[in-house]
Amino acid sequence: MNIIAKSFLPHKTRLLALTAFLSLGMAGCEVTDLQPKDALPEGDAFSSPANIALAVTGVYDAAQSGFYDPLNGTALGVRGYPFGAAATELDDIRGEDVVDIAGFFGIVYSNQITPSSPNIVNMWSTLYALINQANITIEGVRTATANGVIPIATANAYEGEARFLRALSYHQLLMNFARPYADGQGSSPGVPYRETALNSITKIEAAKAQGRNTVAEVYTKMLEDLQFAEDNLPATRLGGAKVTRATKGAAIALKQRIRLHQGNYPAAVTEGNKLISAAAPFTSSSAFGSFALAETPQAAFPGGVNTTAENVFSIENSSDDNASVNGALPSMFGSDAPVPVGIAARGLISISPILYNASFWTCNDLRRTELTQSNGTRYFTRKYRDALTRSDFAPIIRYAEVLLNQAEAEARSGNTSRALLLLNAVRNRAVVNPAERYTAASFATPNALIGAILNERRIELVGEGFRWDDIHRLSVDPVFKTDGIPRKYANSQAVLANYNCQAATSVAGATAPVGYTNTRFLWPIPSLEVANNPTLASQQNPGY
Repeated sequence: MNIIAKSFLPHKTRLLALTAFLSLGMAGCEVTDLQPKDALPEGDAFSSPANIALAVTGVYDAAQSGFYDPLNGTALGVRGYPFGAAATELDDIRGEDVVDIAGFFGIVYSNQITPSSPNIVNMWSTLYALINQANITIEGVRTATANGVIPIATANAYEGEARFLRALSYHQLLMNFARPYADGQGSSPGVPYRETALNSITKIEAAKAQGRNTVAEVYTKMLEDLQFAEDNLPATRLGGAKVTRATKGAAIALKQRIRLHQGNYPAAVTEGNKLISAAAPFTSSSAFGSFALAETPQAAFPGGVNTTAENVFSIENSSDDNASVNGALPSMFGSDAPVPVGIAARGLISISPILYNASFWTCNDLRRTELTQSNGTRYFTRKYRDALTRSDFAPIIRYAEVLLNQAEAEARSGNTSRALLLLNAVRNRAVVNPAERYTAASFATPNALIGAILNERRIELVGEGFRWDDIHRLSVDPVFKTDGIPRKYANSQAVLANYNCQAATSVAGATAPVGYTNTRFLWPIPSLEVANNPTLASQQNPGY
C-alpha cells in the first residue's frame, strides 16, 4: 500500500500519509487512491536516510494543516487543523475571554455542537490522522534501524519527535472529548488510544471495533511518550528548527503541562525545575534549550516567522503554507483596521470586555498597549501580525506558560515564596508601576496567590488557546471550580462602549453558560466515527 504522498510547494516539501486523511469514520476507499501518482510506497519511504527525513517532516505537516472538510466528505481544504491555527482558535472560542464577532465560529462559541458539526469532526479526524502518521513513522524508523538504514540514535530521535506529537494530539483529544483527570482521578471514559499504524485494510477493520480507554490510561501513555522523547531528543537545534522541531526542553514542558492537568503538582514541579533556574531571572540552561522570557510583552511576539528564546515549541506557518485567510491566526485574531492602525486582517475574534474589564488586569499593564489594539469598535490581540502572507507561527509552548505552570504547581505544593517569584517574573515585565506589583503582603492566603496565578494566565495567554484548557482542568477543582463553560458576550455586546478598564460592567453576557454536567460541556464523538464503530457508538458521550 502506498501511504506517503508528496506534493511540492514553492519553498517546502509537504508529506501526507494518505491513511492519515482519515479518522476511522472516513473509510479508506472514500478518499485514498491506493496507487496515487505522487505517492511514495511505505517500503520506499523508510528505505533511505533522505526519505526517512522527509517522512518525519510529514508528521509535522500533518500537525500543521492536515485537511479541513466543511461538508463531511464533499470538500477538502486547509484551515490549520489541528495545530497550525484551529486548536488555538477553538480553545479560546470555547471560553469567555474572546468574542466570536461574525458568527464564523458560532457553533462552538454558542455551544450548539452536534456529532456532525464540522469543527468537531475535523478536530477529531485530523488529530487521529496525525496520530496515525506518527505511528507509521515510528514503525518505519524502527524497521529502518533493523535493516541498517539509519543508526539507532537517529531512529530514536525521530521516534521521539513522533511520540511528542502523538502525546500533544492525545491531550488535545482528551480536553475536548473526555472529562478532566480530576473527575474520578482519570476513571472516566477517555478516547481510543491507538499506537499501531493503520496502514492496511486488515488493521483498519480491526481498529473499527476498538473502544475508549480511560482518561488515566491515556495519561499513562502520554507520559511514557514524553519520557521517551525527553530521553532521546536533542537539547537544541539550529536555525528555525530550534522552535519548529521537538527538543528535549519541549518534551519536558509538555510533560509539565500534562502533570498540571493531572493535578500531580509535585511531579509538575519536578519537570519544571529541569527548565527553570533556581533564582531570577529564571532561565533554562543550554542543556534544555536556553529558554528565557523576552524583555517586554511586545518583544515576545515579533510577528511573522520571527521567534525568540521564549518560544519552546511552535508550529511553522509560512507565506506558501498556512491556514489560509479562513483560518490563519493573524486573519482571525488580528484587527481588521487598515495599516498602520491595524493589520488589515479579517478581525473575527476580539478580546472580550469580560477580560478587558477584569479587576485583576491593571490599566497600565503593557500588554494592553503593546499587545492589544482597538479598531475603533473593539479590541483585538496584536500577537499575530502578518495578515498579508499569514506566516505567523502558532505558539504551542511558550516559556511564559512554563513559568506560570510552575508558579501554580509550587503554590499548590505549599512553596508560596517561589510561586510568587515566578508569577512576578512574568507579570512584572508588563506591570511597570511598583505600586501595582505583587508582594507577599498582597495575598492573605495561599489560595489567594493561586487565584492570582490563574488570573495571570488569562491575561498572559489570551489568544494562544489556553482558556479552554484551564476551564476544562478546573471544572471540578475544589477551590477554583469553573463548573462548566461561563457566560459569554454576544457580538453586539462587544462594542467599544462596553470596554472600560477595571470598571464593573452592567452588561450581562447573552450567550448562556453551560454547566459541567450539561451534555454540551463535552464534544460528541463524531457521527462518522460511531457509524463505523459499534463499540464507540455504545460509548458516545451522554446526551448525543
